[in-house]
Amino acid sequence: MDDLIEDLLAHPKVLETQTHLHHGIAKYEHLMRVTRYSYRIARLLKADVRVCTRAALLHDIDSRYGTLENHGAVAARWAEEQGEDSAVCLAIVGHMYPIGPAPMTREGWILSLADKAASLADLTAYVRGLVNGRSQKMKRDLQASDPFYRPRRKPKRREQLRKMLDIDIS
Repeated sequence: MDDLIEDLLAHPKVLETQTHLHHGIAKYEHLMRVTRYSYRIARLLKADVRVCTRAALLHDIDSRYGTLENHGAVAARWAEEQGEDSAVCLAIVGHMYPIGPAPMTREGWILSLADKAASLADLTAYVRGLVNGRSQKMKRDLQASDPFYRPRRKPKRREQLRKMLDIDIS
């Protein structure tokens, strides 16, 4: 499998995902899990293994520049700019189905399935790590290193009440 993605594994954009928070874990871990799942499913279903593997590794690149619905298109555009063929880009676009557009190829369906399965495995790994504190430490470390992370500000009690009651006190 590594020979299919060797060039991508060395790409700075892929390497920087090691410091990005995604599903409570490093985005790189998620991308690698989706890549392994896509590779296995593609072999099982006799799909284009190369397309599935490369699309899987790139499917969430620059996802923060889009929304849940359209970040597949953002990643596909980036992949196209890097010289990926249209089959890889087409598979990436529909990976968020049913929230985003439906996949249009067998490889797109495989990526969508692998992404869902990997997200569930990400959650399982995160919950398992809550027992020994590993998940919280990793999350704090990733929050500190992730240039996109912005802590959520909890609204104060009065602000919440005003919003609930639709009161404008100026």
